[in-house]
Amino acid sequence: MQRQISILPAIALMAIALLIGLIGGGLLGGLAGYHYGSQSNSEATVAEATASSPPSSPDTGSTSSNASTQTTGDIVAAVNPAVVTIVSEQRSDFGPSRSTGTGTGMIIDTEGHIVTNHHVVDGADSLEVIFSDGERASATLIGSDPYQDVAVIKVDAQVPATITFGDSDKVKPGDSVIAIGSALGEFRNTVTDGIVSATGRSLDTGQGYRLENLIQHDAPINPGNSGGPLINMSGEVIGMNTAVVRGGFGQPGAEGLGFAIESNTVKRFAEQIIAEGRVERPYLGISFRPVTRAGRSIGDSEQPVLVMEVASGSPADEAGLRPGDVITAIDGTTLDDEHPFLNVLYSYEPGDTVTLTVQSGRGSGQSRDVDVTLGSQSDRN
Repeated sequence: MQRQISILPAIALMAIALLIGLIGGGLLGGLAGYHYGSQSNSEATVAEATASSPPSSPDTGSTSSNASTQTTGDIVAAVNPAVVTIVSEQRSDFGPSRSTGTGTGMIIDTEGHIVTNHHVVDGADSLEVIFSDGERASATLIGSDPYQDVAVIKVDAQVPATITFGDSDKVKPGDSVIAIGSALGEFRNTVTDGIVSATGRSLDTGQGYRLENLIQHDAPINPGNSGGPLINMSGEVIGMNTAVVRGGFGQPGAEGLGFAIESNTVKRFAEQIIAEGRVERPYLGISFRPVTRAGRSIGDSEQPVLVMEVASGSPADEAGLRPGDVITAIDGTTLDDEHPFLNVLYSYEPGDTVTLTVQSGRGSGQSRDVDVTLGSQSDRN
């Protein structure tokens, strides 16, 4: 039976609920700008941290994940100044009312760049940062990526400290970890601890793709923790908290199932966003929707996609794809529940040539291989 995954606030019918705190009411946030019923690759629709003395950029060295002899209090004292609360305000479409959400962020350089989750800042009309000492500063959005749920904002103010990224490839189940975040948006810089439960996890967002490169841990995290750090015992950030699983309908509630995006992924995406304002994704040039089949048997996990539209002059158009075609595989990887179309496609880079396995919707129904050289979203018409 499917469990309910919570990137808070919990929304009853969503598979993933985001760790967003609410003030008054309003910002629900979400992991993507794609609607499951009709999705598009013609544009990537723009679908809580640690510190020591500030490095000049999000570049850091790393040590083994539990190599330090510092106490938890020592680590928190060093990291806490680089953990901030983010207040995201959005104007209502109906009258002058506003909705406000809160999350957490990590200061990553002395220039004022702060990394957080995409869903913390998605749709915001204004952003404010509250530092650990209570000082406030307005912030601007530099860019974000909904598919890995990473965003960078910036303050034009002197920052008190910056985080140090650790090497998430060295993280092992059983490693001790610390989380810091703005629990419920009110209890700023709340500290919890636990252990790493597993690495390399992924979660189904329920919107046609999976959130990948996750560390599972049992440090308690709450609404408002989104974008906050998961820290090892060397005081390094080895993950960014993004989701919790609370249990399924009709099942006992789950405990201790928190998920953080691996720091190597966060660091790489943050650097791209700072340099380019976005994460460059490959461009195919189609809109699509998953193919649903009546009477799908148990164990049948295939998830082909139906091409709805093809953008004129796009890589898909030049390769001969047409509406009605069904894509079943990319470079021999069958599209299924564990390998959704967007996840497989986005594992490639602009300029890569891939082979699509396609069933024609134009009469024959036979499979054919179609070679496509992927474009860049920034180069699309």
